Amino acid sequence: MYGISEGKKQVVIGDESCSYLLNGWAPTHWRGWERREKLRLRCRSNGETGYNLAGMQVTFWGVRGSHPVPGPQTVRYGGQTSCVEVRSNAGARLILDAGTGLRALGKELACESSSRESRRYHILLSHVHWDHIQGLPYFEPAYMEDCSILIYALPATADKVEQVIAGVRQHELSPNRPELVPARFEFHEVESLRQFRINAFEVTPVALNHPFGAVGYRVAVDGASVAYVADTAPFTDVLHKQHFLNGPEELSIADQEALAVLKRDFISVIRNTDTVIYDTHFLPSEYERFPHYGHSTPEHALAICRGIGVKRLVLYHHAPSHTDDVMDEVGANYHAEGQKCGIEVIVAKEKMTLHFAMSADPSAERGSSV
Repeated sequence: MYGISEGKKQVVIGDESCSYLLNGWAPTHWRGWERREKLRLRCRSNGETGYNLAGMQVTFWGVRGSHPVPGPQTVRYGGQTSCVEVRSNAGARLILDAGTGLRALGKELACESSSRESRRYHILLSHVHWDHIQGLPYFEPAYMEDCSILIYALPATADKVEQVIAGVRQHELSPNRPELVPARFEFHEVESLRQFRINAFEVTPVALNHPFGAVGYRVAVDGASVAYVADTAPFTDVLHKQHFLNGPEELSIADQEALAVLKRDFISVIRNTDTVIYDTHFLPSEYERFPHYGHSTPEHALAICRGIGVKRLVLYHHAPSHTDDVMDEVGANYHAEGQKCGIEVIVAKEKMTLHFAMSADPSAERGSSV
């Protein structure tokens, strides 16, 4: 049983978990929006704590990379692929990536939707590798009347996403007839560093270092911010272009300059972000063998977040081979490493929700509205 604590004060709400509050946020492990909402309201109204958890909420629905691995060795951290939900205090939501975790999120959203506005679902894709779009055919709102699904992606990938959606509607590829997928799909192109708005969310895309291109997103709402960084290699050893590499390639002077620009722009976007969710697919020994695969290690993530005002780092996009026991060890080791440089390090788990305290004076930038 967990509670919300400050010093010796603790408020326990039933037998549900709110965990502890760390500098304005509290991870939870609840299943279902209704219970999270009940906690939010009760924490908000509890005079003893003084906490206001009614700000942004970030929920992890899929935390794996490459392919799903649900099973007895991944029960605690989860086996579904990339999918993260961001909610505002007002109930607006964004979905970051559409891996197999999207299925469970879709089932929950289908139960919630009532108004027409709540049936508009905004999905921001990092890229279109299969582990990041695998859940689209199983997203329940796609099979509901009067639903709109707005997909945001890099220009080079938007057409490919549309082809995937068209494939979902092909009867020979699915037991469902095409008319049973009535949702309306819209496609929006994103451009690195060009900020835009979705409802109250301020979204800043930033280019990443991954084969065929990928984009991360900084999302700000309710005076809080989170950056979603999946997938990326470090900005040092390999420059990824529009092809897969068979191995490390010698960097030209132009490659080195391109990496320096990528790193500069990336740091400018995540600087002073409350929480950074980072692709830490590899352990250092694994990265030494596969530096050309387009992924990072916890060391890489800590190195780039150190000294730029990032408050906490979430290790994400876990390798399929990393069991719960491996992730326990990773979490303990890098929590200790983070403490040395003043960054709270936690490991992403399925159904984990981060609650951000709502700022009294939100001051995120404003962009163009979508």
